Amino acid sequence: MDWKLLGSDLCGSSTQQVRVKYRDSDNGNDGVLGALLGLALIPIVVVALWVVIVFNNSYRTCVRLENGANLGYEAVFDLGRRYLKPIAVPRLEDGTPIVRDRLWSIKITPTTIYGLSMAPAIDERGYRFAWRNDVRLVLAADDPAEYERLVAEAGHANWDIEINNVGTQWLMNELIERPEFDVDRCPTSLITW
Repeated sequence: MDWKLLGSDLCGSSTQQVRVKYRDSDNGNDGVLGALLGLALIPIVVVALWVVIVFNNSYRTCVRLENGANLGYEAVFDLGRRYLKPIAVPRLEDGTPIVRDRLWSIKITPTTIYGLSMAPAIDERGYRFAWRNDVRLVLAADDPAEYERLVAEAGHANWDIEINNVGTQWLMNELIERPEFDVDRCPTSLITW
């Protein structure tokens, strides 16, 4: 509360001053509104914190492969996808995705990763790729002879999995369940789009 000078006598004789108390708020409900706002924000903050913790624990998981790469998520949050859910991709040890697109068919051998992406990055039908640690990424459209050589030298793919065409997410989930694979937390970017 504060005091405010309202006025003085207009006759000019002895000046009378009237001091009246006033409040900054009109109805005195500011404290109640602030408390209600604080109570409303607590569940929102708790839910947001829970989402960050769950996503962080779930989407930093990866399966290490003997060819020097790993299968993991592109990021913890993908702002370009529904529900912010990221996709699984083949990645380098530092977390850099080898291919950033959803893969329809992925084959993994002790030396090579190759497959098909249905993303229209190169043409409307998708693209074929092969990756080997000493050669890096080769696209069939850019260098067909090198692509064919890498696939021919790769050998038997995908261990004892009988399904011929599998996506990265399915394959990663399958390998996580197998005890012979090293499942760990890997460097993963927080956000992508």
